[in-house]
Amino acid sequence: MNMNNELAAALAHEIKNPIAIIRANIDYIKLSVSPSLSNCFNVIEKELNKLNSLITDYTTIFQPNNKNELIYIEDLIYDVAEEFSIITSKEINFTFNIDSEIKFVGDYKKLSILLFNIYKNSVEAIKEKGTINTKLYENNNKIFIEISDTGCGIPEGLINNIGTPFLTTKANGSGLGIMISKTIVEAHNGKMQIKNIKNGCKTTLEFHK
Repeated sequence: MNMNNELAAALAHEIKNPIAIIRANIDYIKLSVSPSLSNCFNVIEKELNKLNSLITDYTTIFQPNNKNELIYIEDLIYDVAEEFSIITSKEINFTFNIDSEIKFVGDYKKLSILLFNIYKNSVEAIKEKGTINTKLYENNNKIFIEISDTGCGIPEGLINNIGTPFLTTKANGSGLGIMISKTIVEAHNGKMQIKNIKNGCKTTLEFHK
């Protein structure tokens, strides 16, 4: 692990400790405050959870080496998509066009974060109801994962710069999700393309077998 990675890991550790202390104190305070104040603390707790999750993802992707695991990509896709189908309150139809039995050697945890970020962007781009379709196939000894949605798409002025640190199309976004996703793809010697399509957006992942 180089100096930058060591520093990042140390900073993440130092940040997560006070987060844990803050969360513990919030739980204690919520027991003795009014419902309106309790709701305020719920919002704070939610944001702390998001911060904690971001730090965890950050430390995971910047680990120096990928774990070489044999992954059935079909299982990986279904695991991550199912998580979103459970937690989202929107009426989203998840559809799949999957070539089963496709295997890939990579880091399951990092690839889960990658797909999670893509599905998250698609879910957030859909207003109330829509469709997210996932296509998995092989071609010329390469593996392709295409995730398309019926969301609002990406402004044309920004789409060529997607993945630039801190560039975001969301009012409260950080732009780190796509940057993290690109880092994971590149760590697996892959490519990622994001483009607008009719009535939505499509992300294509390409990996060598």
